[in-house]
Amino acid sequence: MVRRVRSESSRRAQVLAAPRPLSAEVPQADKLANIRQLAAAVGDGIHHPAALLELLDVDQRHFAYYRQAAVILGILRVRDDRSLALTDRGRRLTAAPEASSAERQVFRRAIAEAEALKPFRACFDAPNVDARKLARQVQRLTGLASSTAARRAQTLVKWREYIHSPDLAPSRPDLPELSARLERLIARHNALAKQRTLEWLLHVDPSRFEAILGELARAIGYREVIVRGGPNDGGIDVQAIRVDRWGHRAKVAIQAKRYQRPVGRRIIDEMIGVLSRERLGEAIIVTTSEFSKRAESAARGEPRVRLVNGVQLVDLLAEHGVVVRYAARGELVPVSAPPTSGHEDEAEPEAEAQV
Repeated sequence: MVRRVRSESSRRAQVLAAPRPLSAEVPQADKLANIRQLAAAVGDGIHHPAALLELLDVDQRHFAYYRQAAVILGILRVRDDRSLALTDRGRRLTAAPEASSAERQVFRRAIAEAEALKPFRACFDAPNVDARKLARQVQRLTGLASSTAARRAQTLVKWREYIHSPDLAPSRPDLPELSARLERLIARHNALAKQRTLEWLLHVDPSRFEAILGELARAIGYREVIVRGGPNDGGIDVQAIRVDRWGHRAKVAIQAKRYQRPVGRRIIDEMIGVLSRERLGEAIIVTTSEFSKRAESAARGEPRVRLVNGVQLVDLLAEHGVVVRYAARGELVPVSAPPTSGHEDEAEPEAEAQV
């Protein structure tokens, strides 16, 4: 009896001595496979935010969860400029075959050594785990709401299930699962290709970028496309006519924003002014970056304004074979010949072959 009391007291002392995690340090990222995919993307040099969101098929909030989880596990580190870099553990992870015992071993070691997860060590060591009891422990240590604590506990349970999944003797030859690996490889290739295409677009001559948008507008089906551009373009880089199925004509304006930073609300407000001044039926703002939340909110208030971010722009270019295209397996490749636009000064530069 005395030994049991001492053992219980010792266990409680260890729990109390363990550092109390901050709420942000308890992960909410159920899929360890996504953490591996993020690590592989960073290793490939992919850093464009929208490209990473598309690759993981998550929104900004959930991407932040996976980013934080990868940092907690020591798979990624955050540089001084806030960009991500692979750690030695991250390189070991991406070198291990996917869904293999070697991969699980890397994750198992990462979880065991993660400082923020020390209070939950029993969750990963015990033969069984009570999810509701674990959720109460998370809530007690972090002060999170019960529903949020339950979601964080669910992540820990999912991780536990994965790292302890058995290596079963195969009933048939253990061949590599090629189709899923190809899909992930092509997805990472496309994310990197989109990033490089956007970097190329950032460095082409401004008139060339506007000409590309004009060519895209023609390929989509807009009529009477005119590339205006220049310092006195009145906020319209490309103008065109949209004709609906009933033959109704509407004047359309396209504004190009070659930004690396998010496009802010001021640009949207100015374009709404152009809508009235030019009597437009539609205004499209195209950027190589993203739009701020306030900009997106302002655009939602005016149904005639459409926003196209960098990744969406590359998708449109590829869909219509302008600069890049989708090949047989769905991978992005440069077009084999420059798009025909009728302007001699729009020949593709040699740099395009590097996109």
